Amino acid sequence: MFRRRNMTSDNNALRYALLGLLSRRSLSGWELLKRFRRSVVFFWHAERSQVYAELKRMERLGLVRSRLTVQDTRPNTRYYALTPAGRAALRAWLDRPTAAAPVKDRMLLRTFFADQVPATRAARYLRRHGDEHRRVLAEFEAIRAALEARYGGLEETEDPALAFGALVLEHGIRFERMYAEWCAWAADAVARRRRPGRTRAPADAGDFIMTR
Repeated sequence: MFRRRNMTSDNNALRYALLGLLSRRSLSGWELLKRFRRSVVFFWHAERSQVYAELKRMERLGLVRSRLTVQDTRPNTRYYALTPAGRAALRAWLDRPTAAAPVKDRMLLRTFFADQVPATRAARYLRRHGDEHRRVLAEFEAIRAALEARYGGLEETEDPALAFGALVLEHGIRFERMYAEWCAWAADAVARRRRPGRTRAPADAGDFIMTR
């Protein structure tokens, strides 16, 4: 059920995230990091040091160019811009098919082995994790509400960048809602397992293999 196809070669998705941000306008390193933390970080995490290291690699590869702006009253600022090679690389990456990503979820891993703890404790893990997803859901819904208050209906917008960003935001909202609902359902299912009269499973039933 959780079997995944091999992913196409994508050794550095961070590179394409930065190329995508720079495709819209030239940005300083600080501006680029700020935009990353306010948008891309919700679905692709990277540390500050990784961002700056990747910018240097991209410049060596000719994907971006930079210029240093000397300022008298403030620290000097380096601005980055996409080169034709960088734009071509971004479009080639966008044209490649995207395979389903492998699942790496600590909560699912914990739930898979939760038969090793009392049912009340397992249910508590699930409810607490559901609370975290509801917190993130509320954050995403607040972002959507703020965008709609500023720009109007996101589905009707004529701004392509806003339209596609809204699609990703909607994915986050639906995912967090689904996960919160699953946590509540799973916690209730664990609680029901404590009731007497349930049929005992065979001794080897724990060797549960999730493949076809």
